[in-house]
Amino acid sequence: MAESCGKSSDKAFGPSARLRCKAHLDAVRSAGMNVAGRYCVVVVLKTPPEEHSRTAFLISRRFDLTAVVRNRARRLFRECWRLCYGSISPCWVLMIPRRPIKTAKLSDVLPEVQRALRKAGVLNLADDPAKQ
Repeated sequence: MAESCGKSSDKAFGPSARLRCKAHLDAVRSAGMNVAGRYCVVVVLKTPPEEHSRTAFLISRRFDLTAVVRNRARRLFRECWRLCYGSISPCWVLMIPRRPIKTAKLSDVLPEVQRALRKAGVLNLADDPAKQ
């Protein structure tokens, strides 16, 4: 079981699974579908089936000046992405936190991210192990 988790984790978080250049981020922002919730904004851009999913977490100093708070939001997003990665179709995803995430727990944020991915049409409910 640890072996399969490691492989999924490598695909979900390796260098090829990140949106890095500004042109890609701008493309997702301009052509992607925005889904806003209480804790975060998720922007999804569907990609061709031969590509795999990529993500970026946009957490600026405007969100909070302290790195501890920004890193906590980043960790919440990383865990949500890890849990959803195996059940989504190829897409590029941006996750942007909102202020209430500062006091939220994973059990609050995960359903919201899953709802946003479902609304964007990239989360496959049949493969989703954490479906409600």
